[in-house]
Amino acid sequence: MDISTWFEAEDPERYGEEPWDFDEAERAFLAALRGRAAAWRVPWAPSRAGRPEDGSSLLVPVCLLDEARSMVLGEWAVHFHGSHVRAGKVRDQLFNLHESPERGFFRASGTVEELAERCAAWFERLLSRPVVRAEWPSGAGAHPARWEFADTGEALVTSALTPTDAPPTRRLRVRP
Repeated sequence: MDISTWFEAEDPERYGEEPWDFDEAERAFLAALRGRAAAWRVPWAPSRAGRPEDGSSLLVPVCLLDEARSMVLGEWAVHFHGSHVRAGKVRDQLFNLHESPERGFFRASGTVEELAERCAAWFERLLSRPVVRAEWPSGAGAHPARWEFADTGEALVTSALTPTDAPPTRRLRVRP
């Protein structure tokens, strides 16, 4: 992957806000994270770098999509605080995280390089996970569906009511 395609800094001036003023540690973290991402062999996913609304950290989120359906399947983010990070699945539009290990949450402390290494490995594992869309037939024309990680069956998104008494009629790979 091209290093410039991962974790580009968004431009707050587009929204009439002051530009980000990333400090030295934040710039070093982003550079190290981008350097690791350049070697990834994973499918592309939207990512960026910025700040959460409260400005408390460097925010680095990644979004999984079903591009064929233009559907967001989930967002995961790292909040970098200089000497420590918090990372996990995003639970709301303010980029607060689900703070449970089942959702991939972790905290870590260390040097900028150590934190970038750990976060890059975490993102790479996430982006490497296969995602499938399970579908059930419906007489109404719409197919109830559930998007899930194929390796664990963990549900990401469900559309309509999915039957609990019948297996899906087909499972389509969304992400390799």
